[in-house]
Amino acid sequence: MAASTAFAQTAVTQGKVTFNGELTASTCSVKAGDEDKKVDLPKISTVDLAKRGDTAGSTSFEIGVSNCAPDVNKVAAHFEMTNMDPDTGYLKNLITDDKVAAKNVVVQLVNSDGTGIRAGATGHYYDVTGAGTDRGATLLYGGQYFATGQTTAGKVNTFARFTLAYL
Repeated sequence: MAASTAFAQTAVTQGKVTFNGELTASTCSVKAGDEDKKVDLPKISTVDLAKRGDTAGSTSFEIGVSNCAPDVNKVAAHFEMTNMDPDTGYLKNLITDDKVAAKNVVVQLVNSDGTGIRAGATGHYYDVTGAGTDRGATLLYGGQYFATGQTTAGKVNTFARFTLAYL
């Protein structure tokens, strides 16, 4: 008993998180029309999303960037933590009306190879090519349904904000 009491008395209950980052004056521009993308996921049966971790309805989207500074060699989308489901790190369903909302489902952002991107993370980087205002890249990502349990029929709606990130 004394050992467990001693451990409890010395347990660490506080800590520190250090943030390091870098800002750059060099940028790219998101192409007109790509700053507010609409992605329509297909209508999928709840049978395909029967248990936690099941995915379905993968749908790709592109973000075009242009007018990249000469010293920008790679660019990616960093997806902000807006609408993050704390359990999965993916995008929660914003429809809250129980009569119309699908249950036990979130939207998972994915890289072009299908690997998941959690909200608050950066997708794969793409090479910047070209010259002048044509210097840019096409960023290819996707979204899909991700079951957090046995899903129920209904509507899904969410969104992710993104910021361009550079290497």
